[in-house]
This record gives sequence, structure tokens and C-alpha cells, in this order.
Amino acid sequence: MNLTSLKNRSATAFAWNIAGTILKQGSGFVISIFLARLLEPAEFGLVGMAMVFITVSQVFIDVGFASALIQNKDNTNLTYSSIFYLNFAAGLVLTAIFYFSAPFIGDFYDNPEITSLIRWLSLIFVFNSLNLVQTALLSKELNFKVLTLRKVIATAIGGALGVLCAFQGLGVYSLVVQQISTAVLSTAFLWTSSNWKPDLQFSMEEVKRLTGFSAFVFLDRFTTTAFQQLDVLFVGKVFSPATLGFYSRAGTLRDQVINYTSGTLLSVFYPVLSSLQDNHNEFMRIYFKVISVVAFVSYGLTGLLYIMGADIIILLFGEKWEPSVQIFQVLILAVCVFPINGMMINAFMSKGKSKENFYLGLLRKAIKIIPLVIAYYYGIFAFTVALVIVDYTLTTINIFFTKKIIDIPKSVHFKKIFEGLIPLSFIFLVDYFGSS
Repeated sequence: MNLTSLKNRSATAFAWNIAGTILKQGSGFVISIFLARLLEPAEFGLVGMAMVFITVSQVFIDVGFASALIQNKDNTNLTYSSIFYLNFAAGLVLTAIFYFSAPFIGDFYDNPEITSLIRWLSLIFVFNSLNLVQTALLSKELNFKVLTLRKVIATAIGGALGVLCAFQGLGVYSLVVQQISTAVLSTAFLWTSSNWKPDLQFSMEEVKRLTGFSAFVFLDRFTTTAFQQLDVLFVGKVFSPATLGFYSRAGTLRDQVINYTSGTLLSVFYPVLSSLQDNHNEFMRIYFKVISVVAFVSYGLTGLLYIMGADIIILLFGEKWEPSVQIFQVLILAVCVFPINGMMINAFMSKGKSKENFYLGLLRKAIKIIPLVIAYYYGIFAFTVALVIVDYTLTTINIFFTKKIIDIPKSVHFKKIFEGLIPLSFIFLVDYFGSS
């Protein structure tokens, strides 16, 4: 693919992806408003406690092969078919494991209702295992139109079914219906939209060929996902389901901001940077350009949402969610460094540095244990403050290792961070003098 063609396809992919992000997050946000008003915080907490195990185990279906399929240039239909059947087998095995182990998870939380939730939610493994290869192929081709429509349609219909169930009084199971129906619809859409279908062939040699790259991707994603969910597991175990509900509501809002500011760019530019891995000058030009845009936008949004957080939560979700306000205002302060971290990780992966990224990831995760200790002794608010401090610390560490591993100057990243402080400072000053 020549640079002109890549530029045009990248622009189209980005346009579709950002449109999809707006529509998906927008419809999801509207749905969450209905569900938050119809259901109690404790019910969101219960599903959150169950989804910890589902989310972490989801990594075992892909095992890093989706990223390997995107990064590798020598794939054949035999490669894709082999990975497809491996993913499907993993999905079936995981569903069976969780069906029989669900009572033990219920005992862990000392809440028997978790058992039934886990058994129903484990069906997600099977449905998700059927679309991973198609997703990788479409990403590799920069065909984000299909991927975007898949996300929007599945999210909207799945959410609508969840709201309908909530109106019918199904309570916590409304959220289960939402999760399962979204997975089913997402897979069905990809199967009807993608030209690729698996052949009846399998080669362990093809699987092994990708393992050198995928193994470290898997290890990094497993440890990353496990540590990302560790806070939910910890809060659900140590505190009440309602407290987890408040924390999850604040975290979900924070994640939506991250998806708007950087999720779209990061998903598009991983395959773009991978295609430029042998053209270092063009690689660096695009990398710096993207960093500049996401840093400026994310800092501005951070300031606005910190100021408007209380009004947004109480106005949209109701006064019963007021305990989420303070948590959200703290968590939002770290949003501005997420896209910079994401681009640095994209740079590692697109250059084939999955091994180095894995070992660096272990260091990141070890540091993230500190807030959990603080939470145990000082409570949920101190926990969120510690999380933000850790995020800024990890950004600094990533910058130094990015220079060491792939020779991206430290000064570039620090410059973008300080440039982002301009809109953030302006917003805080306007708010300060306005309130005075």
C-alpha cells in the first residue's frame, strides 16, 4: 500500500471510527441514563462483580492472535481459519468452566445471586469467539465502516432490550440481557457483513508461527486486564455492591471520555503505524501529529468535565447517584494522559516490540497495587486520588522507556503534556473568576 493510498484510507477509517464512537457512546449514554434511573446502584454493582471474571477471562479467547493477524504480513486463509477454530474452542471451554465454577465465585463474594449471573454471562464467551478473526481482518484492511456499524447497531439494540427488561421489572437481569444481546448482535452483523468465512482446515504450524508475537501480547493484555479489573474486584469484595455501583458509574463516565478523546484514534492508528513499521520517518511524522491532537483535546475536556461533573451526574442519573460525583471529579483528572500512554503503547506494538511492552507492563501493574493498599486503610476517596497519582507516574515511566526502546525523544512527549496544560489552565481560570 503506497503512502497516498494509506493516507486516504486512514482518513476514511478515522472518519468512520469517530462517527461510530459518537453514535455508539451517544446511544450507550442515553441507554445508561434510562437504566440508572430504573435500577439501583447495588444492581449495577452486582453485575460489575460478575463481569470482573468475564472480562479478564475474555483475553483467553483471543490469546493475542488478533493483534498478530493485524501486524503480520504473511497470513493466508489457512492462518485465519486455524485461528478461528482455536478461538471458538476456547470460547466453548471457558463457558463450561464458568458454568461449573460459578458457585465458588458466589461464595467468594458471599452473595449467592452472583452464581446465576455468572452462568448467564458466560454465554458471551461463545458469541465473542466467533467474530475475532473477522474483526482483525477488517481492522487490517482499515474497513472501519463495517466495524463502526456493528458497534452502533449492537449497542443500540442490545441497550434497548435491556431498558425494556428494566421496565418489565427484571431488575439486575436487565443488565444481563443487555450484555448477551449486544454480543449476539455484534457477531451476527459481522458474519453477514464480512466476505471472509472459515474453511474446514486447521494448521498448528500456522498457529505456532504467530505465537512468538501473540504470546507476549496475550501476557500483556491478560495482566493489563486483570489489573484494570482488580479495583472492581477489590471494591466489590471489601465494600458493598452499592459502593461498587457508585464507583463503576464514575468509572464508566470517565471511560466514555477516554473513548471520545483517544479510543477512536488509537484503534485506527495501530494498523496504520503497523503498515509504516519499516518507514521510520513517516512513522514518526504521523505519530507526532496524532499525539499533538489528542493531547490538546483531552486536556480541554478534562477541565470542562471536572467543572460540570456534579451537574451531569445528578441531572441525568438522579440524586441517588450523588456519591459518584466526587469519585468522578478525581478520576477525570487523569484522562488527559491516557491518549499519550495509548499512543506510546501503539508505537511499541506496531514496531513488533510486544516482548518489551509486556515487561514494561509488568512494572506498570506492580505500581498499581499501591492504590489498593491505600483503599483498604483509607477508603474509596483516597483510593481514587492514589489512582490518579499513579497514572501520572506511569506516563513519565512510559516516556523514558519509549526513548530507550524505539528512540522517540522524551522532549516531544513532555512538550505535548505542557502544551495541553494551556486549555486546561484557561478553563480552570474562567471557572474560578466566574464563580467569584
